[in-house]
Amino acid sequence: MKRLLLILVSFLTLGIGASYAQLDEVSGKINRFLGKEKELQIVVIPNNATIKVNGSYYGEGSAKVKIKKKDFISLECSAPGYETLTTRVYGNDGRKTIEIKLKEDMLLKQTAESSVANNFFSVKVNKDLYKDDPKTGKRDAEAAWKMAHSVLLNYFEEIMTSDATSGFIQTPWLYKNYIESGKTLRHRVTIKESNIGSDLTFQIKLSSEMAPTQSRSQEEAFMETSRVMKEFESLISEFQTRLGEK
Repeated sequence: MKRLLLILVSFLTLGIGASYAQLDEVSGKINRFLGKEKELQIVVIPNNATIKVNGSYYGEGSAKVKIKKKDFISLECSAPGYETLTTRVYGNDGRKTIEIKLKEDMLLKQTAESSVANNFFSVKVNKDLYKDDPKTGKRDAEAAWKMAHSVLLNYFEEIMTSDATSGFIQTPWLYKNYIESGKTLRHRVTIKESNIGSDLTFQIKLSSEMAPTQSRSQEEAFMETSRVMKEFESLISEFQTRLGEK
C-alpha cells in the first residue's frame, strides 16, 4: 500500500508540466501495481526472427510487450529456413520472459530450387555406348540403355516402364512427407530416346510435384514445383558424366 501511495504522490507531483512520456511511465507503474497491465519480454531463437504482435511488427530476436491481466495477444514469430510459429500469450501467464525456439523447416533444409525440374534436358550419348550397322542401318543401343537403367537405380528402387523398342523409360513416383511443413513431395524420371542428326540422344525429365500431406492420396492435389530433394541434385550431372560424350 505504501508503494502505491508513493507512486500516486509521484504522479501528482509531476503536475501539468510533466512530459507525456513521464506521465505514461507513472501511469504504467500504477496499472502494473493494480494488476491491470504487465510487461513481457519475448525472446526468440534464431535472433533474426521477426516478431509480430497482433499483426504489428515489434522487432527481431526480442521484444517487450505490454499486456493486460485479463487479455491476450496474438504472437507470430518467423525466420527464413524455419517454420512460422503462431500462438497466443495470455495476461495471466506467470512468466516475465517467454523464450521461443523456432523449428527448422525440413522441407527447405532438405530440398533445393532447381531450374531443370519438370523440363526435358538433352544428353548426347557417348558413341562408345551404341553401334550402327552400316549395312542395315539398325542401331544397337543396348549398352546405352543399360547405363541409363544403372543411373536410375541409384535413385529409385525399381523402374516402372522400360521399352527399348519405343525408346521410353519411366520410374514410379518416389514420395517423401514433410510432416512439420504439412507437404508431400514426389519425384519421377522419364527418358525418351531421340535422334538429333544421326546421333543417339536421350531426353531426360525430372518431374517434381508437391501437395498438402493430408491430400497426398488425391492425384489432382499435386502441383509442379521447382523444389527438388537434395539427393536428386546430382542426377543430371551423373547422366551427363556416365552417358554423355567425353
